[in-house]
Amino acid sequence: MDTSMEHAAHSPNGAGHEQSEVSVRVIVVSLAVLLIGALMVCFLVVGIFQYFHHENKVDQIVKNMQQQIPPEPRVEEHPWQQLVTVRAREDHVLNTYAWVDQQNGVVRVPISQAIDMLAKQGLASHDYMADMQAGRKPPAPKPEATKTEGPRNGK
Repeated sequence: MDTSMEHAAHSPNGAGHEQSEVSVRVIVVSLAVLLIGALMVCFLVVGIFQYFHHENKVDQIVKNMQQQIPPEPRVEEHPWQQLVTVRAREDHVLNTYAWVDQQNGVVRVPISQAIDMLAKQGLASHDYMADMQAGRKPPAPKPEATKTEGPRNGK
């Protein structure tokens, strides 16, 4: 085995590279082949896109799509306008007087006045916890007025 550091490819001043292990010509040819292959792929992709663009006539498809109205429900262009309208209607219902059933004398009153009326009248209440602690049964619900209804489901 040769242990000397001198190789025939070195120049007299010591600069150079090993020619026996790496071939510069093979590297340059490989890079050129890769570059040519990459360019061919680019041209092939552009050609395919051009073919499909002309084949499918994209411009006509887009024009046809713009002329057709999609079926309901469609996407709203200005959804906040609908929300403003709904809230205005709700505010009107909550803050105005109106007849609900004029024949039976049922009216709608503003919510603020309804709260005040309920606060003055008070709500019926019962201390169910005290009943449970004392071992009593809660009071039975009051029977409503008897209705003249026929039997249901043939019974």
